Amino acid sequence: MNKKLYLHNDRNAIHRYFKNDADAKVVVEEIETVIDNKFEKEKNSLATKEDIFRIEKLILQNQAEIEKRFTTTIVTIISIISAVVGIAVAIIKL
Repeated sequence: MNKKLYLHNDRNAIHRYFKNDADAKVVVEEIETVIDNKFEKEKNSLATKEDIFRIEKLILQNQAEIEKRFTTTIVTIISIISAVVGIAVAIIKL
């Protein structure tokens, strides 16, 4: 992790829990190391802006495809209904 927390700059918090700066600095460095290690473990599961942009693009493409298929399905259903009605009318006229 490139950005450090800089916890050691908060003098009031440090002196509240530690008697000297050396002890505080050691604890802060350990905390930063733990946070850096946890970040390194999890950074591959975090989405980047590029990942989110790519997913949004895929969603829009899928939405367009779904709309196209929906329209095709409606046209097919109307055609089938028209054919059935036509057959029914032809049978009734016989």
